[in-house]
Amino acid sequence: IFIGQVSTFRGAWQLTNPTMVLFGVADETADATEGAAVASIKALYPLYPQTKGLDSWDLQRAIAFALTVVDEPRDPLPEAVRREHDLLDLATALRLIHSPDSWSEVQASQRRFRFDEALVTQLVMARRRAALAELGGQARTGGGRMLAAFDARLPFDLTAGQEQVSAEIMDDLGRPHPMNRLLQGEVGSGKTLVALRAMLRVVDSGGQAALLAPTEVLAQQHLRSITTMLGDLAAGGMFGGADEATRVVLLTGSMPKSARAEALLHAASGEAGIVVGTHALLQEHVQFADLGLVVVDEQHRFGVEQRAALTDKAGTPPHVLVMTATPIPRTVAMT
Repeated sequence: IFIGQVSTFRGAWQLTNPTMVLFGVADETADATEGAAVASIKALYPLYPQTKGLDSWDLQRAIAFALTVVDEPRDPLPEAVRREHDLLDLATALRLIHSPDSWSEVQASQRRFRFDEALVTQLVMARRRAALAELGGQARTGGGRMLAAFDARLPFDLTAGQEQVSAEIMDDLGRPHPMNRLLQGEVGSGKTLVALRAMLRVVDSGGQAALLAPTEVLAQQHLRSITTMLGDLAAGGMFGGADEATRVVLLTGSMPKSARAEALLHAASGEAGIVVGTHALLQEHVQFADLGLVVVDEQHRFGVEQRAALTDKAGTPPHVLVMTATPIPRTVAMT
């Protein structure tokens, strides 16, 4: 048996620097284990990821030997789970993944190991969710009139999707542990409207909301969009502001010093119910009176540590809503 890199030369097949294993001939120099391994080769032969200086052939021999000497492994999956999901037991899956008789055996053993990987990931996530729930949070059940006033002024009805997502978010905000939710929707689908209603619910509960955008341009767009939708509800403490109004402020790195100081004061005093900003919100000297909700736009543009830096500014863990129009693989991984 020859193992090597296959190529063609002048129309003929050739093997570059092949490894040769001799079998079926009485040869005192031949390796007995090689002959035995070759004799045991079936119709399907496993190919392993290559490491320089180590061939699939070497790995196959080592694994075939190991499978004959190791004790049968203890299966971490209960029999009831294996039966429910039609899964092989661990010992059988290990044997068939390395020495199958058919493709169906390959697929069955791969399915078992993929199930194991997915299960471990889900269990880790479940433990993290449980740990987050144990931290405790403040339920934001409303009580004020801003959200009702805002809804009454909307010149259109919410779509069925917006109503369903809003209801789920409001339900989460009313629970005594932090919300951690991803809101995905195409551009123009109304994510900002849904997020704004959640922010108003928190403001109605006596808290504050922060919207974190990846660029100054996006932060300014969010500010214009939110203040336009709110109208006089965004003019809290100002002449012409509605009775139920709050204040919406912008905080970015390029702001003049005086405007920046004023925005910091409004956030720290609680006068600003909604604070829109960029990475500038993450700086140590930025303080909030009662940060109840953090909304992160295009969340794949921020690292986990950056988001944590903002949530750490709250006395109790705040609710978190992350938004994205592009559910790329990194978004899925971070979620």
